[in-house]
Amino acid sequence: MGTMDTKLYVAVGLLAALGVGIYAAKKNQKVEAERYTLSGQEAQLPKITITDDDIKGIDSIVLTKAGEDGGAGTDVELTKKGEDWRVSRPLDATANQPNVKSVLDNLKTLKVVEMIDSGKASYEKFKVGDTQGLHAVFKKGDKVVLDARFGENGGRGQMTRVAGKDGVYAVKGYSSYLYERDLKGWRDTAVFKFEDTAATAVTIDNEHGHFDFKKDGDKWKGKLKDKDIERYDDTKVGDLLRAYKALNADGFADKSKTASDLGLDKPSATLVITLNDGAKREIKVGATAEGSSRWVQATGVSEFISISSWAAEWALADAKKFQKPEEAKDGGAPASADGGAKPASSAKPKLAGSAAPKPAGSAAPKPAPATPPPPPTPPPAP
Repeated sequence: MGTMDTKLYVAVGLLAALGVGIYAAKKNQKVEAERYTLSGQEAQLPKITITDDDIKGIDSIVLTKAGEDGGAGTDVELTKKGEDWRVSRPLDATANQPNVKSVLDNLKTLKVVEMIDSGKASYEKFKVGDTQGLHAVFKKGDKVVLDARFGENGGRGQMTRVAGKDGVYAVKGYSSYLYERDLKGWRDTAVFKFEDTAATAVTIDNEHGHFDFKKDGDKWKGKLKDKDIERYDDTKVGDLLRAYKALNADGFADKSKTASDLGLDKPSATLVITLNDGAKREIKVGATAEGSSRWVQATGVSEFISISSWAAEWALADAKKFQKPEEAKDGGAPASADGGAKPASSAKPKLAGSAAPKPAGSAAPKPAPATPPPPPTPPPAP
């Protein structure tokens, strides 16, 4: 083999080695670049992976919400007892089961999608500082399923801190409505639950007297002070039962409040519904609560609660609440159910001596022609 052939092989070898070097360099550059691309960042993001089995096993939820403008926050703990959830802090009460289920189901939708800041310097800016936002801890026994602090919400997602990982991350799937309820939102607000068709009797005692309603077949008989109610409308009892068959509390009185504080030492009204199994549902109505709601004491509820004015007004009703509209008298307008007269027709009265209106488009009548005068009488002949 000649000198020229040797040089050619050496050149080819050098080119091959150079190609391998270039390929390796480009590969390293690609790997380095991927660290700064979105796909590369995602690989470095903390994972929130919560399965159905995890959710079934969760038995403790602690939600600590910071107060606004430096005000007091809320701290709610929910604990699973058997198959049901209870509020265990700041008081002991039955929890709102659908609301707890909703927040648990939401855990499966949470996903970290972007790193906003890898350090701690921007915690305050994004409302995820130690005294900001909502701190949520979900546990399964002693195992922490999720520990996260949710702060400011923006177009990039919910700003979030994940326990054990420095930095601020954007999370998709979070619903503040589900997590940031006040204490009332986590409590079971149901007061009564019964079928209105199961009611057999209703009594009301208030300033207007004693009302007594008894079911007779498909109809309701009604009396006030042992006398039949005039113009009685038995369908009104059905309206009353619809107001109470699925009654919910509007609010809960502070533990420091007494019956006297809420007007329940001397109730304004007492309403009792008797069911076909002999069970009774009783409401005692006290003073006005927030807005037009009323404080009440109800069967089976240990606390003082408030209910809507729509429900409370049935217990405070007078006879008119159960009456049909009054019949018209002497051609006048019939009275309304509340005793007022219904407005009469708005037809315009005719003015005295005025002619009847002419039909639209009709021509004015033509005057009759004048009778011609008789011809003159001729003079007599001479």
